[in-house]
Amino acid sequence: MTSESTSMPPAVSDSLTPALSDPAEIDLRPLAEADVLLVALDFDGVLAPLQDDPTTSRIVPASAEAIARLAALPDTQLALVSGRDVTTLRGLADPPESAMIVGSHGAEIDLGPAADSTASDADSGGEDAADADTSDAGTDAPAPNALTNDEDALLSAIDDHLGELSRLSERDGFDLRIEYKPYSRTVHTRGMAPGLAASLREHVVSVQAEHGGIRVIEGHDITELAVSQATKGTGMRALVTAVDPSAALYLGDDITDEDAFAELAQLSPELTGVGIKVGSAPTQAELRIADPEAVAVLLTRLAEERAAFTGA
Repeated sequence: MTSESTSMPPAVSDSLTPALSDPAEIDLRPLAEADVLLVALDFDGVLAPLQDDPTTSRIVPASAEAIARLAALPDTQLALVSGRDVTTLRGLADPPESAMIVGSHGAEIDLGPAADSTASDADSGGEDAADADTSDAGTDAPAPNALTNDEDALLSAIDDHLGELSRLSERDGFDLRIEYKPYSRTVHTRGMAPGLAASLREHVVSVQAEHGGIRVIEGHDITELAVSQATKGTGMRALVTAVDPSAALYLGDDITDEDAFAELAQLSPELTGVGIKVGSAPTQAELRIADPEAVAVLLTRLAEERAAFTGA
């Protein structure tokens, strides 16, 4: 276990923060005309508008149509990259069967029907494994690699800590939304009064004082306690290794997506990498578009141009 437990995405310089682009005017030729193309997309805030209740998130219909079309094109690999666990993401997004899935911020990697599902073992090497936590896994979904004994102990400590918070919510009458994932637990605060949200975050992260191996991941109105040190950059690297593309696109909206943007930048000039930030937050991505509706326009254009290039 490491004492460096807080998620620290790469620093973002305001001077490099891109202006808003019109998705109808972005030059997509380097992607559309690639020999092999990887299209990697975050889910919440990119394909699906953010919701107070994360279980109600749904892909914008035009984006669903575009990714289905992209996934069916020759030499084109679709991937979803999310903080959601793989099982939940497959259920919510209903992606094409061939789609690769990176879940739990890179801790779970499902390469689809062409390869066995595997979880990233960058931290542990897969040694000293305990039984996997499958409490949220569907019967048809690939199970993640087993948690190590250390990770399992940390997850139990997190559950004990959040149990105290649950009792507090029952006593004080506020709605507490906890998302249970194989490698982490996420507390959602979207829609809460700012003071309550700040107080909840302070309580959630206080578990680090006793368990330094726990990683805190901050996002849009969420605080996540993770037992894996994997990131979306870890997931992006795994996807590129598996696909070996000549060009790759990544769209993300959250601070955790900065790790994927950084990884994509490091892969140049071996491949043409295009990172696009969705929304107004600071970013090191080279391009920015406004929202999931703009994403739908961009993906529709890419599907059309890629289809024309491949003759499909």
